[in-house]
Amino acid sequence: MKIGAIIFSRMSSKRLPGKAFVDIEGKTLLERVVERTKLIKQIDHFCIATSIKKEDDAIESFAYSNNIDLFRGDLNDVAGRGLDAAKHFGYNHFLRVCGDRPFLDSKIYDDLISVHLQNANDLTTNIFPRKVPPGLTGEVINTNALERVHNLTSDYIDREHVTRYFYRNPDFFKIKNVETFDYSELNDIRLVIDNLEDLIRAKWILNKLKKQGRQHNTNNILSLAKQWKNKTIKT
Repeated sequence: MKIGAIIFSRMSSKRLPGKAFVDIEGKTLLERVVERTKLIKQIDHFCIATSIKKEDDAIESFAYSNNIDLFRGDLNDVAGRGLDAAKHFGYNHFLRVCGDRPFLDSKIYDDLISVHLQNANDLTTNIFPRKVPPGLTGEVINTNALERVHNLTSDYIDREHVTRYFYRNPDFFKIKNVETFDYSELNDIRLVIDNLEDLIRAKWILNKLKKQGRQHNTNNILSLAKQWKNKTIKT
């Protein structure tokens, strides 16, 4: 039984081009995602999965210079890329790690993996319904189940969003949702990097953590994210 983590990263973000290498308080976004992924205890191996497009050669160079295993596949068929990467590295199950989450919580992911294995799930998640803000999403996927999805749908959107088919067809799969936080208290909080505003927020949070000498744990990060939200509302 091999448990992997696949970091999905690409350079062609439309809302924030080249975001994998944007600077966030002295480290690139991809560096921060890798650092947080390395803290996950329940995985046996992790890799970066990017596309075969020329612009993603930079991600390949980053991976090789940091001794990180890499897989390259189709840009838009992200589900296929993930499935092929999982097979290539021999993952029976894998954690989907989006490359836009500099604040991902290794404890949340470890808990999801434990629940996933204990219950022999096809998919274990915390967004069905959503119980965390964007940026703390976790999905653990059974590779065989993803292969079933691959054979069942050729829909462009299903292939682009990896787990969409699972959520649209829950009766076909064993899906377990894990509650991490009371999400009703976290409305409109975002910890993901999808656009320029997200980037500015992340820089502000990390700068505050550094100045205040606070640990980079989720409670402190959420506290500052709430402060940012209140600050922007007032201004």
